[in-house]
Amino acid sequence: MRPVSRGPVDIQQVGRYQILSELGRGSMGVVLLAHDPTLDRNVALKFLRPDLKLSAEEREALMTRMRHEARAMARISHPGIVSLFDMGEQDGVGVYLVFELANGPTLEETLRRGKLDPKGVAELAVQLGAALSAAHKAGIVHRDIKPANIILTEFGARIADFGVARLPESTLTRAGAKVGTPAYSAPESIRHGSHSASTDQFSMAATLYEALSGRRAYPGDEAVVVARKIETETPFGIAQGLGLSPSVDRVLLRGMSQSPSDRYPSCHAFGEALERALGSTRIPQATLPDQRRSPPNRALPPWLLGTSLLILLIGATVGAGLAKWLAGEPPDETQVDAAPSAPRPAYITRTSAKK
Repeated sequence: MRPVSRGPVDIQQVGRYQILSELGRGSMGVVLLAHDPTLDRNVALKFLRPDLKLSAEEREALMTRMRHEARAMARISHPGIVSLFDMGEQDGVGVYLVFELANGPTLEETLRRGKLDPKGVAELAVQLGAALSAAHKAGIVHRDIKPANIILTEFGARIADFGVARLPESTLTRAGAKVGTPAYSAPESIRHGSHSASTDQFSMAATLYEALSGRRAYPGDEAVVVARKIETETPFGIAQGLGLSPSVDRVLLRGMSQSPSDRYPSCHAFGEALERALGSTRIPQATLPDQRRSPPNRALPPWLLGTSLLILLIGATVGAGLAKWLAGEPPDETQVDAAPSAPRPAYITRTSAKK
């Protein structure tokens, strides 16, 4: 972790929060590790970078948007979304947001060590799709889905940076600007600055394309060049090179369609479609009762009749238990092990294996 004194931020306390170190900074914001002495817990505190070259009117407009989005964000509770704990204002800082501190590497950090395997991407697709659709139903659009904003925790993927206002795309795609957020932006957000659930889906698809292939859907070094590619080109297919079904390419490219109307009706639908294409073995909960139902009674086949003598040799203990079961009596109480805990997400196993 970098010390807070490095760069334009030199702050010891914001509101009641004691600043410990700097976690990172992006094109518009600074994220600090802070301690809440009242509740005795660490949090992530974010505010606008003080060195942004914005007029007073532009900065105030962004802060106003942050206030509105934070109030809306406070109404969402979902295990796949990093929770917003608090919001405040302070001279020299402006509006600041206090988020839950989610433990785990970002997807961006994980991909530096190598791409995820298909099972990990399938799990990630379902988790991100469910979280984003929950936010969209509440009227919240993220507008900046990318690997850096996805945290891979032991309990599942978490989306960070909800409720944070964004700079206009035009400020991020000037000639000579280095690639950042535009690498995952939908064409309509670059052309017109419009954002919707469908633009989040485009960004999600571009993110999962990279997680699966290890390279960006729209590679390049300069933001303006990448933005032009997004507006005019279709990414290369990756399924054949990875030994996957061609349906993987169809799903990913539909999620990154130039026209929003050609994409899936929701991020949840896109995530489920990609999981199916990747051949996940996840069993829908709704099918479990049918699988557990006893088969209908049928006459025994001739080969089974010959085993009757073998059945008579079964020990008395098993026979007594079977008799109790047939009579409807409760079985003897026995000590059983607790159900095993849910397995870690596939990407956690993948990440751990590379350490």
